[in-house]
Parts: sequence; C-alpha cells; structure tokens
Amino acid sequence: MIETFYPRNAAAWHRLRGKDVTASVAGALVGSHEFTSRYKLWAMKTGKLFDDMDENPAIKRGRLLEPVAVQLLGEERPTWQLRHNTGAATTYYRDPEFRLGGTPDVIAIDPDRGQGIVQIKSVERTAFKRKWLASNDLPEPPLWIAVQAIIEAYLTGSSWAAVAPIVVGYGIDLPIIDIPLLPGIVDRMKAESLAFWAQVETGEEPDPDFERDGDVIDSVYALDHGEEVDLSRNDRIDGLIGARHLLRTRMSEDEKTLAATDAEIKTLMKGASIAYLKGGQRITWKMVRKIGPDGRATSFRVLRVPQPE
Repeated sequence: MIETFYPRNAAAWHRLRGKDVTASVAGALVGSHEFTSRYKLWAMKTGKLFDDMDENPAIKRGRLLEPVAVQLLGEERPTWQLRHNTGAATTYYRDPEFRLGGTPDVIAIDPDRGQGIVQIKSVERTAFKRKWLASNDLPEPPLWIAVQAIIEAYLTGSSWAAVAPIVVGYGIDLPIIDIPLLPGIVDRMKAESLAFWAQVETGEEPDPDFERDGDVIDSVYALDHGEEVDLSRNDRIDGLIGARHLLRTRMSEDEKTLAATDAEIKTLMKGASIAYLKGGQRITWKMVRKIGPDGRATSFRVLRVPQPE
C-alpha cells in the first residue's frame, strides 16, 4: 500500500527520502543513471558518503526554472488541471514494502486520461540536442528519466506519465513527451530495490564502476586508519600495477583509464594504508598534509605504487 507524507520543510523531506530508493535515482539500480552509480547510491544509503544537500549550478537552474516550466505547461495544455508539488503543498509518496519513493514535480488531471504526473527537467539546448535528439528528430528522454516518470506514476496511482524538459537557449521550449507505463519496469525496480536494501543491511558492497566511482571510492576511504593488508596472493594486483606503469609511461597518458586503475587498486586495499605485495614490495596510500599559498593546511591521501617487477 502506498503511503503519503507531507514534509514540513526541506530537512524533513530529505529524511523521508533517506529511507528509500527515490525515483530520481532508481535508474542507478540498473546502471542507467547519468550521475549516480549503484555503488554511489549504496555509499550514500550506508552513510559512507555524505549526501550533499547544497545546490550545484544545475540544481539551482532546475529549481529556479521549474515554476516557469509549470506556467508554460499550463499554456501548452490549458485543459489540464495542474498541481505543482512543491513548497507547503509538497507530497512525498512511498511504497514501504519495496522502499521506493518519489516526489513528482506536477500532478496533472487530463479530462481525457484522468490523473497523470509530469516530470520536469531543465536542459541546456546543446545538451538537449546531444542527449534527447540522438536517434531522431522526436525527443526521447534518457532512460533514467523515463524510469523516474514511470515509478512516480506507479506511486501516485496515475494512468499516464509525461516528461517536460524546459530547454533553455536564446529562447525557451517545453516539449511534452508521453512515457509509456511499462509494468515490467516497475516490477524490475521493485526486485532491484529489495536486492539493493538487502546489500545495505548486510554491508555487502556492490561492484564499483571504476571509471565513474573514483571520487566515491576516495570519499568512502577518506580516512587513514593506519591499517595494513596482505595482497601478496591476490591475482589481480600484479596486472593492475603493470597496467598502471604502462599508462604512466605513455607519451599520451590516458588519464581516465589511469584513474580507473587507481580506483580499483584502492578498492582492493579496502582503505588500508599499506598493502604488502610479492617479493616484499608495498603499495602505500597514506595521508599527507600540505600548506597552500593562502597558508591553509589541507590533508589528503596519496597512492604510491611500486614499479612492476
């Protein structure tokens, strides 16, 4: 049974969302989310990664443009009754059995189709052309956004869903894209959410995406506790050291692949400061402290890997 909540403020809203996989990040469960991986989501829900509530420029743009999008939506669909789900009227919906939740941007009543939800996204025009018009001239949202709309329709008991990207350039456009309500998507997300929360409760780590999760791994293992680990019998570490050496000695260094290699080494170390290798060699990942030009001290961990034997 779906539950509804009316958070009094932003802090209460964030507390509610912390209990669930919200529709906005559900695509991470199947590796389709543009900004959040399953590993990052796991790190946030286990408290290993701080969920920064501060605005970044993209979030600020979306917050400021959302009321404009709602106004445009009313002009484009004058027969619809619209409820902007924000401010004092905010309603949070959750399925407690599967721990899925969501806060739809707009609840809409279409005289022909009944209740639906509209998910609003703010998109810069060149990004819209690159990501939403990649296959043809008809806009198609990225998969994670379509998944978000489908889950929000399910949570609200709606019969239809749409995504309305407010496209900003020299002008403002608001295409309204209908999203088919595929029941298989909801069933898949329910199963994935149950499996995800089981991992959270047992402490089992999902496999990181090393090309995407390097910063998350650094945050998860930000503290240097002085621990040591024996990797002398690990079959993977020698290959990583060799690949890392090759990447660093290339004339044109592949920084992305090198960063992914370092991320995998750090994951094998599980936060340890020292990893012992075959032949007595060691990898160190220790905290260093530096004084910047402004006189302020900063601390961070530095990975040092020996040459391959």
